[in-house]
Amino acid sequence: MNIIVCLFIFNAAIVGGLGLFINYMEPYLPIWLIRTYLYGKIKAKVHHATVAKYELPKKWFKHFYIFAAPGSTVILCLLLYKYFYNGKIAEILLTLLDTLFGASRKPLVPAENVIVAIILYNIHCWRRLYESTYVNIFSDQKINVVHYLLAYIHYLGTLLCFLGESEGFVRDSYTNRRWNPLTITTLVSAFIFLWASYIQLHSNFILAKLRKNKDGAVVSYSHNVPFHGLFEYISNPLQFTEILMYFMLSLILWRASTYHYVTFWVAVNQAEAAYLSHQWYHNNFKDYPKKRKILIPYVW
Repeated sequence: MNIIVCLFIFNAAIVGGLGLFINYMEPYLPIWLIRTYLYGKIKAKVHHATVAKYELPKKWFKHFYIFAAPGSTVILCLLLYKYFYNGKIAEILLTLLDTLFGASRKPLVPAENVIVAIILYNIHCWRRLYESTYVNIFSDQKINVVHYLLAYIHYLGTLLCFLGESEGFVRDSYTNRRWNPLTITTLVSAFIFLWASYIQLHSNFILAKLRKNKDGAVVSYSHNVPFHGLFEYISNPLQFTEILMYFMLSLILWRASTYHYVTFWVAVNQAEAAYLSHQWYHNNFKDYPKKRKILIPYVW
């Protein structure tokens, strides 16, 4: 059994299923469930004393990247050690991968593809750590401890996916020293990934600027309507670019059988977050631009 696949399918089913209930049946659902599911500005008007005891500051988002950024670099070093120095992989790591991905797992992803993918993911994680430390201006909003733990599960599972089905990390598999040249699909996907990463950074700068004065000092923690960049077309550039980056990694790792469930989970999670955020903006700002779509420019 592939535990990683089951985990991401379960996460997507729970988040997507509960999201649909909250989107269309919120008045009939118990307050504790709504308060647990929502986070940040969206849950500000939903109160439940018991659930509130299990909430953490939203600014603790930074902890995810303190974990994921060095973790992605460790995975990169492992891959380079194996592919460039023909290093021996520790038995404990092979056993862990066998347990999580199934003992019958196969070496589906060639070395050149996984190297490109993990380099891009390093860029993503280290940039997010920079943003959460020096760019984002967090309010006093909260997240449930469930969201907090779920993020660690996401990043740990994602990082292990770079190893679980890669050449040299499956028992009795070997690495072909004569690597194939990168395909046009891989190169284009990498370029789109980097573009999406830049747009996400730019969007975070726009959001941070809303809480600063002309001198760059923080003067407010309230939420305001952002403009410029992709905000002119959609309410949620952060979610759009997040999905796009994971989808590009799926194209690069197209031979994998497990990683695509990570992308599926991210798409479900980010789409639901985008829908709730879009509704929140419309409910709180009467003059909110009607032409803006939720997630995909001109489409939805």
